[in-house]
Order: sequence, then structure tokens, then C-alpha cells
Amino acid sequence: MKKVEVYFLINLGAILSLFAIEGELARYMSRQDDILKNVAQDKLQDLVEISNVESNYEDPEYFRLFFDVEGQYEKGSIQFNPSFTTSIIEVEGDEIKVDQEYIEELDSVIVEPHKIDGNQNRYVAKVKLNTIDENFLNQPYNVDLGVSFIPEIDSSTYNQWSTAFGDYSVTDKLIKIINSEVSRAGSFSISREFDTPITLIYMDGQQSEFFVLFDKDKYTVLKGLNWEIPFSVGGVNSDADYSIEISSGKDLISELIPGLPRAFAKGRGGASGTVEIVGFRKRDKKSSITSAKIIVVDPEYSSPSQDKEIYIGEDYVFDSRVKDVDRDRISVKISGTAVKNKTFNSFQAKLKPASRGELKFETYVDGNLVKGLNHEVKVRKIPPPKLEFKRLGKGTNNMLLTVTVFGNKNGKKAVVPLSGIYGKLDEEQSEKKIGNRRVSKYSFEIDEPQFGETTEIRIKVVDKYKKESVSDNEFEYYD
Repeated sequence: MKKVEVYFLINLGAILSLFAIEGELARYMSRQDDILKNVAQDKLQDLVEISNVESNYEDPEYFRLFFDVEGQYEKGSIQFNPSFTTSIIEVEGDEIKVDQEYIEELDSVIVEPHKIDGNQNRYVAKVKLNTIDENFLNQPYNVDLGVSFIPEIDSSTYNQWSTAFGDYSVTDKLIKIINSEVSRAGSFSISREFDTPITLIYMDGQQSEFFVLFDKDKYTVLKGLNWEIPFSVGGVNSDADYSIEISSGKDLISELIPGLPRAFAKGRGGASGTVEIVGFRKRDKKSSITSAKIIVVDPEYSSPSQDKEIYIGEDYVFDSRVKDVDRDRISVKISGTAVKNKTFNSFQAKLKPASRGELKFETYVDGNLVKGLNHEVKVRKIPPPKLEFKRLGKGTNNMLLTVTVFGNKNGKKAVVPLSGIYGKLDEEQSEKKIGNRRVSKYSFEIDEPQFGETTEIRIKVVDKYKKESVSDNEFEYYD
């Protein structure tokens, strides 16, 4: 074989290998984007929370389901595509058969805002009862609200994601993917299924199959706190028409409160276990049994505060919402050397400290202190900007500067290199609000020293409050 042919074959092989590498790289980048899309889907599921769910049976024309929608979404973008579904239930004597193959779905569900007491996040799902076949009135319905919204990710979430990923750039790329998907689809849709089956109970002299029924198979209650769990009662016209007893878990339940269509079991979060309640219809001695697991957990904040210090003269709001507790049951007490003791009859404590010291937030549920659930911060004057340097790699003269300014309404006014920098500062991360501070990042190259082996880096930062800091750091210069 001639030399030219050998060289041609070698070059051809190199070209083909290059194409193969590029193909693998493209597939890798595509897989990376797919992974981030899945991560985005997962993260966005937690941005919207459905809470304070309450059924209302007082309207003779409508079944009404009230709920709050909270989270990080663009105001006015929230929409619902509700689904109420149930299986056919046939009663033959004492036997109840469920036909899983036949699903009935309501088509008369309307979701609309329910603005009351200034609450802009309260909604109501309404079902017109006369549009429903009487055979389905008393059946349990699985509910999915089908929430659509445009995400609006706040700085706290941005910071949490960045901490979890270990890099702000990953979060930035994730947000870029989210914005692209929302731009394409118009909004982001998530499923919001209720653990609680909904029963459309409306009794007007009619008699139906007698039942007592917990809404869920298990309930989470807080350790050391009183709890109250509702259950449905049907097939009777008044409280006097039936009786209820505890058949199992007597050590967990302190009281049973009859009611129609909702009765209640009360207890205190001590130990986990199973409770069983039996109901008796007095006129014909019909009985019904329902059971549920009680799981006791330690109290946790819904949105734990990351703030370790707050500042004199600045408004501060502490969010004391507790997981699995309605916020209207929560109050907050503040104490410490920086403030006078005060109790807020709300889940929010709003204050503006006037002196330095320490501050403690304690959470109460139904007026009872939640032990172990408190938050402490230091109150101090707003400090000047902070500069932190990091060498970008061993043996390199490339540096990363992190600038932090403090205060809710503060921000950087100027970042001025004075000496020791070759070229200019390049902004790597624009200013981002993280709690009550703002962080920005810059990269630069160390200038060669005129004498010796170290370079003095002097950079001045001025914030909007006219506080300034000047770095005075020396770094070894690598030739």
C-alpha cells in the first residue's frame, strides 16, 4: 500500500473518531438536560402547597370544599382542573362490593376564589348536588385539584437549591430550563391529590346505608400536642340516631364527639398506634367499623428560617408555620435582651428591633407551647460589606471574589479595584438576595508583583447605606 493511502486512512480514522466523540458528547449533553428537566419537575412539585382543607355541608344546593393555596407562583397565574372520581359501590345485604372497573367522574365541579377576612389565597371547589345521581351522593370521591401555575422562585429557595447542588451555576441552569418549559407550555402543571376521600353527604329525610368512615388510612399528629381527627357519619338524620364507641386504641383517644355529617376523635400526641371506632344505628342495630393509624412525629417548621442574625432598624418577619398544623391555630412569642416580651396571635411575628442583643421565637399551638420548636437570632448593627477570596485552582493566579452586603433593603453601590489586579473584575454572579443579605461574585487575575513573590490585593466595596470595606490581602503570585 502506498504511503499516501496509509496517511489518508489514518486521517479518515481520526475524522471518524472525532465525529464519534462529538456524537457521544451530544448524547451526554442531551442526557444532562433530561436529568435537569426531571430535577426541575421534582423541585417544582414543592413550590405550591394546599392547606387548611375544610368541607362544608351547610349549603343545601352545593357541596363546598375550601382550601388555601400558598407557594412561589406568579400572582394571578394559578388555575385548576379538578377531578372528582369514585368507583361503583353495590350493597347486597351485609356485603359491600366495589367495582374497580367502572369509574364515575363528576363534571360539575367549579373552583373559584373565596376571599374572606383579607385572605387572597383561599379557594372553594363547588359541586352542584342536584346534578349528581342519588346513587353517587354518599360515595367517597378521590380528589385531584390539577393545579397549573407560573413559578416565581424566591431567593430563599434559590439559595437552598444552590446549597443542595453545591453550585449556583446548576441552579441557574435549572431555572433556565424551567423558564423555557413554562414559556413553551404557558404554565407548569402538577397533580394535587387529597389523601382524604371526599363524601358528598347531603341528607334531606332520606335514609341510606349506615356508615362511619375515617377520611384517611393514617394521620400524622405532633408529639406532645392535642389532636382532633374528623370522620364521616352517614345513613342517619341526627346525632341521636346513632352511637359511637372505641373498639381499639383506647389509650390513644381521650374523647369521641358525635356529629353529623362529621364526628371527631380527640387525643394527645404520645405514642403511635391504630385506633378503631364502631358506630351503631339505633333503629335497626346496623353497625359500621372504621380504623386509622396514628403516627406521632416531632414538630417541624414548614419554612425553617436560615437567619442567624437580624439588624437594628429593619423590619423582620418570622414565619412560625408548623407542618401538619392549621396556621390559624398558631401563635408566636418573642423574648430576649433585644426586645420586650410579646405574643402575636398569628403565625407571623412582625417586628423592628431597636437595640442589639438576642431574640428568641417560641411557637404555640392552641395556646400550648411546642417544646423544642424555637428559633434564636442575634440582633446587631448592620455590618459593612464582607469580601472573601478564593483561588481558582492550585498553582493559578485566577481568583474568585465573593461580596456580601447586609440588610433587607441594602445592596452594593460600588466595587472598585485599587491595586493588585491584572485587567478588570469580571462579574460571575449578579447580586442575589439570600435572606437578609445580598451576594455577588467576581473573577480576576492577580497582577505580577514588582518586588518579591506576593501581591497585595486591595478592593473597595461600598453599599447603599454608605458603609464601605477595603480588602488588605496578600497572595502568592505563581510565575
